[in-house]
Amino acid sequence: MARLHFIDGLRGIAASMVVLYHLAGRTDATWFTQLGYLGVAIFFVISGFVIAMVATDCPITWGFLGRFAARRSLRLDPPYWLSLALAVILALMATRFGVIKTLPNPTDIGLHFLYLQDFAGATPISPIYWTLCLEIQFYVVLILCLWTRWPLIMVLALSGWSLLEHAQLTDVSPRGLFVPYWFAFAAGSLTYWNHVGKLRTHYLCAALAVLLLFTIGHNGAWCLTATLTASILVIASRLHRMGSWLSGLLPQFLGRISYSLYLFHPLVGWSAQSLALRYLNQWGALAVGIAVSVLCAWVVYRVVERPSIALSHYVSLRQPTSPARDSTGQMQRKVRLP
Repeated sequence: MARLHFIDGLRGIAASMVVLYHLAGRTDATWFTQLGYLGVAIFFVISGFVIAMVATDCPITWGFLGRFAARRSLRLDPPYWLSLALAVILALMATRFGVIKTLPNPTDIGLHFLYLQDFAGATPISPIYWTLCLEIQFYVVLILCLWTRWPLIMVLALSGWSLLEHAQLTDVSPRGLFVPYWFAFAAGSLTYWNHVGKLRTHYLCAALAVLLLFTIGHNGAWCLTATLTASILVIASRLHRMGSWLSGLLPQFLGRISYSLYLFHPLVGWSAQSLALRYLNQWGALAVGIAVSVLCAWVVYRVVERPSIALSHYVSLRQPTSPARDSTGQMQRKVRLP
């Protein structure tokens, strides 16, 4: 499949929204950036689209689960672990300079390292790590849904539960579980299946219409953002613009560094802005925070993230044996959607 520049550009927009939410939220422009947290909803929809693209056409086996986990780990973990180490270092440096700051204990660090911090109620080390904990769960649950005989039913059933949890109409899922935000990830997966002709349009429209109904309830902005993101992806697909929209230099640059920008801006960007506030007004300090965030993200992308991506490509998701059976002789499950 040709590179989907529109997806990359949307990633850049989502990351920029979150950066402005955190950094510009410390200025008088809070009114303008207070909805920047909804960039996370855009990220979740995009993740659903991309992971469905990766997993849908692969026979789902135990071997695939292992290869998928290894590939995602090589792709995501090195930048994340680096940011985690930097967060601990900055916390130690802050206390040295007399800044009152709670230092993460070894248990909290270990839980973050394994993406288990939300389940255990660990003290957050960075304000964005909770989303990564959910992303890992999304990946596993989607693949398990694809492994069943009724993947669409499973995805939609979980989406219904998710919407009820997100709107706080029910509260039965354990702390840290993926359920309250699954609907956004599922919207992206449904959109991909429609994009490649595996899901009929009226099924997708019905799902998005239900999602739209929840925009009038509690946390409705999340539902509206997920609906709009999925809808614009459908429009781009119908107009054959997935490869051309947002293909300019700036959107693509921000898209490439979006993961590192997302990870590091609360650390280096926030710290640089705090230091600059001692010498500059709020707007100058904001410019410094954004510039340092982008520069750091670019360096991490070049030095850590890009080599990690290249290394992950050595792990093939395709089964090397017969397409009918896996290496244990068990029949493989093919994904079928209406």
